[in-house]
Amino acid sequence: MARAGILYSDVAKAATKLVEHGKNPTVDSVREALGGTGSKSTIAPLLKRWKTEHQGEIAQAEAGLPPSLLAAVKGLHQHMQADVAQQLDAAKQRHAEELRVATVRERALGAERDALAVANSTLQDELERIRAALAQFQERYHAQSVTLAAAQAENAGLQQRLADRAAEAEMLDRQLSQARVQFEHYQEATAAQRAEERQAYEQRIARLEQDLAGAQRHIAAQQTTLGQQDAKMAYLTADLTNQRQALREAQDAVVEERSARERLASRLEDASAAKDQLTAQLATAQQQWIDLRSALAGKEREASMLADQVRRAETRAEGLTKEKHDWLQERAALEQRAQAAEQKAASAAS
Repeated sequence: MARAGILYSDVAKAATKLVEHGKNPTVDSVREALGGTGSKSTIAPLLKRWKTEHQGEIAQAEAGLPPSLLAAVKGLHQHMQADVAQQLDAAKQRHAEELRVATVRERALGAERDALAVANSTLQDELERIRAALAQFQERYHAQSVTLAAAQAENAGLQQRLADRAAEAEMLDRQLSQARVQFEHYQEATAAQRAEERQAYEQRIARLEQDLAGAQRHIAAQQTTLGQQDAKMAYLTADLTNQRQALREAQDAVVEERSARERLASRLEDASAAKDQLTAQLATAQQQWIDLRSALAGKEREASMLADQVRRAETRAEGLTKEKHDWLQERAALEQRAQAAEQKAASAAS
């Protein structure tokens, strides 16, 4: 006989105990757990309410699998998903960091390459200016060499003219001596002739003395000009020496500029090699990221396969539960038939 006062809490406790023992809570099993009390019409709506609130627990019980096994499988699945997500995040962070570092280094190398290019252009401009200055120095050196050669030729001409004037003065002195000797002889010969000759001779001496004075003035002027030419030649020689020194300094500067240019070219080659190495490292990191994505895809496929296996196990459990339910119904029918047969046998015996 049904016991009055069956509450939802009683039905819920009974259904929970059945689920904990791996049994499917039905109206009959709940009624049996309650000690055979309560009507099915009272238990059914309360049990339906409890099933609505505890669908997950009911699914585990219907699958026929222990809750610990299902919890372990779900925990493993969740752990694998968390592990895969963590590895993916770590790989993404590493790739982003490596990409950032490679970008920074590439920008630094680009800036250094631009600076080297600017320095190389500056050195090229300075080298062109030095070459132009060297060409000007060479032109000035050539012009001064020509000027010096002309001055030397003029000095040689003046020296020759001075020698000619000295020879002429010496010849005039000899002529004067000869004239004096002749004058003495003529003076002894005749007085008349002496007077005339003396007059003529004095006139001639006066002209010769005038010519000698003119020659001496000309020689003095030539010596003055020669001194000026010597001073000018000394100035040109000093200037030539300075130009030669400047030329040597310019050549040394050109050699130093060439060395600096070669060093800059070497640094540019080293920078290009470092850039190629960074590019190779970036390609390796990208390949590692692709490999990691492939491994992640494999993990995801494994997780999907495991989920499929769980679903198939759940489907199989549902089928087994249905077979169990059908078997229970068939057993109940057989028990009813057996009871009916026993009652008939008892009636027939009495």
